Amino acid sequence: MYHARRPELEAPRRVIVIGSPGAQKGALARIIAERLKLPCIELERLYWRPGWKKPKPEDWRAQVTELASREDWVMEGTFPSTLDIRVARADWLVYVDAPMPVCLMRKIKEMINGRGDPKLEVAPGCPQRLNGRVLRFIWQFPTSIGPRINTIIAQERRNRTIFILRTKREQDDFLAKVPTLGDIGGESGRDPAGPPQGG
Repeated sequence: MYHARRPELEAPRRVIVIGSPGAQKGALARIIAERLKLPCIELERLYWRPGWKKPKPEDWRAQVTELASREDWVMEGTFPSTLDIRVARADWLVYVDAPMPVCLMRKIKEMINGRGDPKLEVAPGCPQRLNGRVLRFIWQFPTSIGPRINTIIAQERRNRTIFILRTKREQDDFLAKVPTLGDIGGESGRDPAGPPQGG
């Protein structure tokens, strides 16, 4: 785990959580959001239109730009085409760098077990399905997307706090620090007991 600055002194208002599909970054993002009293934005649920239709790239970029312009959020999802927008606004970058084989097996199980269950839709109108493109994306992630993320981390290490979480133990150690940061955030002007802001 690596962080660029002393996070115990700075409570974040905007956090991005990125990593491969199957890294379970969504669950981590929801815990972070709950503990810091921030709204959680899951990009995958906003990206897909009913019937697994994709938005136009310019429409998606405009939507992410609007989301990132908000004052407070935890935003989960890698989506390389809009990563620059979110990184530029984030106080924290949390990279869940789980091993590729682990991500692949988790995603296969998720696709199989979630079929036919509307509660487990990826997005409204997008039921779970066996998707070879997603599995190929996970397989190629360490060589295709991973280097791009590492380049961003190298460029941003002096500008924002960065966490790289490779193991469950590192995630647990990271989460153990988050409630304290939420308390500091309340002292700096955000009421930690107040309701999350829109998202």
